[in-house]
Amino acid sequence: MLELIAFALIMGFIVILFVRRTSSNIALEADAERTRDDREIQILRRMPARSFEHMLHELLENMGMRIVETRWVNEEEIDILAHNPAPVIGGDYIVHGILVPEGDFVTSIRVIGLSDTVRAERALKGILITTGYFTEEVQKYAEGAPMELINVSRLREILKEHGILWPAA
Repeated sequence: MLELIAFALIMGFIVILFVRRTSSNIALEADAERTRDDREIQILRRMPARSFEHMLHELLENMGMRIVETRWVNEEEIDILAHNPAPVIGGDYIVHGILVPEGDFVTSIRVIGLSDTVRAERALKGILITTGYFTEEVQKYAEGAPMELINVSRLREILKEHGILWPAA
């Protein structure tokens, strides 16, 4: 019986390692090249700050969260404290939105900053949503942290899943 349990544990760890190495929820710098001529992506990339804020609020509320506080850090970054009232998975989420100028990427500094804020505020999870893409080194800083990274390509998918329209060109 102990051998079976040990075997199951070892197989479980192997499966976890395999899944971690083969899947990623963030696209890296190379994805920026693939979507360069994508009209929908370019509309999201040029979104004005107030439209970005409105879109994030609509998305979070559509997902059942309640907006507690919104604060612009600077002209390109917004922090939103949202509360999920659902039992078991509920709690406070820190959403950090970043409008990324064309040609720039979100670096690990911002990911580390969000991770530190999530820990300091004892939030359940941090969510970094950007109208750009992440640099390749970001992936190693995000592993194991209670956070999710959403680049512009994934943001478009999520908006479509929730039936949210973003500003037309």
